[in-house]
Amino acid sequence: MKKEKPVSKRKGKEKVPSGPVFVFPGPEEWEAWSVEGGAVQCVGTAETPQKLRTSPGATVALPSRLFFSVPLWIPVEEGIPPRDLAKIALESKNLLGANPEAAIWAMEPIRTERVTRPGQEEPGTRQLEACVVLSSSIEEECILEQAGRYEVAGRVLPPPEGGSGVVLRKELGRWVLDFYFGNKWLHTQPLLARVLDAGAAAELKTLLAQLEGEGILQRLDLFVFRGDEAEAGSLLSPLPCVSHREPRMPPSLSAHPWDLQPPILTERRMASADQAKKKKYLRAGILTYLGVVVSALAYFFIPHIQLKVLEGKLRAIQGDAGKIREASMAWREAGALVNPKMNAFELLWQVSRPLIEKEPGEIEGVRLTAFEYNSKHVFLTGEGKDLEQTEKYFAWVKKEPMLTAYQWNHPQPRLLPNGNAQFQLEGVPLGGGSGEGQEGGQDANANAP
Repeated sequence: MKKEKPVSKRKGKEKVPSGPVFVFPGPEEWEAWSVEGGAVQCVGTAETPQKLRTSPGATVALPSRLFFSVPLWIPVEEGIPPRDLAKIALESKNLLGANPEAAIWAMEPIRTERVTRPGQEEPGTRQLEACVVLSSSIEEECILEQAGRYEVAGRVLPPPEGGSGVVLRKELGRWVLDFYFGNKWLHTQPLLARVLDAGAAAELKTLLAQLEGEGILQRLDLFVFRGDEAEAGSLLSPLPCVSHREPRMPPSLSAHPWDLQPPILTERRMASADQAKKKKYLRAGILTYLGVVVSALAYFFIPHIQLKVLEGKLRAIQGDAGKIREASMAWREAGALVNPKMNAFELLWQVSRPLIEKEPGEIEGVRLTAFEYNSKHVFLTGEGKDLEQTEKYFAWVKKEPMLTAYQWNHPQPRLLPNGNAQFQLEGVPLGGGSGEGQEGGQDANANAP
């Protein structure tokens, strides 16, 4: 396998990576890896992931202190999903906590083998699973809300040559072992020793013996040290297998990547989504309120504006309207003089004619006391020496051809103490409204003695 030597790290936060980003736990600090100039290289380091300038969708590689790595042998049972069997095994080890349904964990099959089961003639099959369970509490400083995926650090590193073996690397000041089988990541185990000395070699041999006894690590073909040569010391020499040193490798996603979203991140994203939903509803409510206010203002102010515009137009034509009004009045006065039926003097003469002339027949004992004329009506008051002469005068007025332009109405005449009949007579132009009283209306003599 060709090994790609990474470009030396740059301290600080010089620039935002332009390509796919890995936030990776380096030997001493967190690192940002990206594609720069066509090659994967480290573009910045920081004490915490939150201090790194990363683009949205970055992959965060979780260090070994944030998860439990558990290689499991589970039986292969027909009709039972392997995940259910792995869950039972994890619960038996008390790794899923008090709420197994909310536990975040992932698994991947590594290999299968035939085994002899006690009390059964037919051999069974068991499967080795690489399982990871996130710890219940993850440091706040390791959470990136803009991250798109959370992976295990050992799974994003290339396996050793041959696809099976152990890789020793330094992770945030601590030595860890990554186990691989068939080009698949199997297990990550941190060492208690801080220095690679004889104590670290003894711890490594004990761990290898334990994995071999459980059938997880059948044999150790290759041991790879990825770090500074000065730190390796004499650790590589006593190992019972081929061992050598390699330079650090850049991280990359495997063919089947995992996604271990921490519970706190999921809760935070749900809270952010809920808050965004509330803001959306609040914004919609405010816009609706503003729309109602604008509509109300338009409802009240548009007629006012239209009235002001109309007043302006009326003021503009006020002079011409005055002239038209004066001309109309002049034509009306001229019309009254031309048309005898509209002339006040002519009307007064016509209604008085039977009272002062012999022709057509004088109506004796009737006299007029008041005469009123305007465009709306002709109003007469008078007295007759008795009701008979008064009714005779009413009949004449209604039949006179010169007075047929009016509709004549009168209330019941009123009898005076001296026996005379006091009357009122109103003529309304045809087509106009009715006058004060109608014939046969309220009796004007109702209060007479």
